[in-house]
Amino acid sequence: MRYMATIYVSDVMDLVALTLELQGWREDYGPPDVLGTYTFTWKGVGETDPQEWVCRALFLASEEMSRPPREGSRGGPPLGGPHTLTGLGRPDQA
Repeated sequence: MRYMATIYVSDVMDLVALTLELQGWREDYGPPDVLGTYTFTWKGVGETDPQEWVCRALFLASEEMSRPPREGSRGGPPLGGPHTLTGLGRPDQA
């Protein structure tokens, strides 16, 4: 299987939001299947260097995606956790 990820990072008021769409191909041709859509948010820190800003967002998203799901959780915490549109908490659960 082949994979592709589309990542959007943006400043929204005092938050940084990162949305990831994970796609995969089961066949050698045709459109990909959407395997999951994930959104994470964090409090902004006032970063002025664009490269540092995106590196921080990617690092924080990778940390969040590496954490095991919380027991009894009905969604992510309001800040810094996964808020999925697909109902999946992590890509490896797709």
